[in-house]
Amino acid sequence: MTSAVRDTVPARRVRGRRLPALTGTTVAPWVFIAPFFTLLIAFTLVPTLYALVMSLQSDQTGHFVGLANYGTVLGDGDFRASVGVIWQAVYTLAPLFCVVATLIAVILDGAAGWGKDWVKLLIFLPYALPATVSTIIWAYNLSPDSSVFSPALHAAGIANVLAFSKPNTLPYAIMNIVVWQNVGAWIVVLTASLAGIPSEIVEMARIEGAGPLALIWRIKLPLIWPVLVLMIVSVVSYVLTLITEPYLLQQALQVPATFTPNMWAYNVSFQAGAFSLAAAASMLMLLVSSVFAIVFVLRSGFYRLQDRD
Repeated sequence: MTSAVRDTVPARRVRGRRLPALTGTTVAPWVFIAPFFTLLIAFTLVPTLYALVMSLQSDQTGHFVGLANYGTVLGDGDFRASVGVIWQAVYTLAPLFCVVATLIAVILDGAAGWGKDWVKLLIFLPYALPATVSTIIWAYNLSPDSSVFSPALHAAGIANVLAFSKPNTLPYAIMNIVVWQNVGAWIVVLTASLAGIPSEIVEMARIEGAGPLALIWRIKLPLIWPVLVLMIVSVVSYVLTLITEPYLLQQALQVPATFTPNMWAYNVSFQAGAFSLAAAASMLMLLVSSVFAIVFVLRSGFYRLQDRD
């Protein structure tokens, strides 16, 4: 720091010594991030530790039982079935969600005209609705008496819309709601990321002979790869904690009370009073989601790309 700049920096005297003001570079960052860490500790870390301790205790006596609750959870047939539903959603919904969001974002990035912004607004609107409202809308659309799709389905020879909500296809009916509601937000994020790519890079690639597909696949998508990684991790985490949509559709589509792991935990805790079992189930899902996020982020080179930038 030059003498001219040093003279302009505010300082305080404490017992004859000059000390930097609290707005210095050492204190100010901690002041700004303190609310985040306070809320993180209060509403994430503390409840997680409480659930961990509860998962190691007996529901009847409150005594330490080790991993017995985890064995009970993993041995329950309904819980294993709910994990199968989530796995089905992960390997079908997550790729579909990310492909649809990326494809539409790339198309909108290459589009021009005033209609582009209106299309993005219409795509984003479902995300602006609360999850409960979106689920209720689709509950009406999945009902054979009120569905707007019934005429088209009858014309195609399908008895009613409930043909898409049988036990074997029920996960896909719920996934449709998830994609419809949330994909618009990520499309907006991806289009903003694509718009932030320097035009010089794009023009240089075109001069070198890159066609539209090569420009997208070799230039644009690699440059927004950190955003794509964040989207994949967020979508998988959302699927692993799925509860709102299937819970609200229990009556409309006869969704089982233990359809997803979160619904299983809710059912055994508030219906059967087995809070320790619910805590063990939640810790298992936390372990799965954390391992996936850590492994995927590390293998994707996310931090290497950030350091390079």
